[in-house]
Amino acid sequence: MIPLYLKGADFSEPADAVYYLLTRDGLFLVKRTPVFASCTAARGLPWLAGAREEVRWRGPRIPAALLARAVGFFREVYWRHQAEAVALLLCRSEGPIFELEVPEQVVAGGHARYRIGPCPPGVIRVGTLHSHAGAEAFHSDLDELDERHVDGLHVTVGTLDRRPSYACSLVVDGRRFPLRPLEVFEALPGDGGQPADPAWLARLRVEEIPRDIHEGGPPAAI
Repeated sequence: MIPLYLKGADFSEPADAVYYLLTRDGLFLVKRTPVFASCTAARGLPWLAGAREEVRWRGPRIPAALLARAVGFFREVYWRHQAEAVALLLCRSEGPIFELEVPEQVVAGGHARYRIGPCPPGVIRVGTLHSHAGAEAFHSDLDELDERHVDGLHVTVGTLDRRPSYACSLVVDGRRFPLRPLEVFEALPGDGGQPADPAWLARLRVEEIPRDIHEGGPPAAI
């Protein structure tokens, strides 16, 4: 069997003529002969079983009533401001028990800016839910940029001017894995959801739309 070495900070080349070397850049096969030395990328160790990238939702499905609260909030923000909004999905370890938290945020037509604070003891952050106003639910390039370093569930709720649409994915180590919404939620609200919590709406600040230099002119290009 060909030996395997880890390339740490204190690594020194072994005496083996052939060996595998695991580095931060992947797995390599190193060979040394009297006439050449090589280090080539290896796809894996042939004597081991294969594997593939995958994720699965292993927790209980999230209650439909919780999603309905989020949909109601998102729809109210859309009706009032024609804007997107964000809610954080939390989980208490006992149960587990899912909760929603709406952080203070600045909302606008195409985005919402917010800051995530630390979780209270006994609570973990599962992921995010955000709206796409009247657009279809999907994970946009901006969403993928925002979420690439945040492991967890990311849900988009769209078409808030009619029957809501949903897109779900798990992001792990910068990789995105789509999930069917009903793998995650008990049911999907097909109407306006529950009435928006006034305390959540109070945490919104609407981004001022820039105007042209002429007083009363149309919005400038954003």
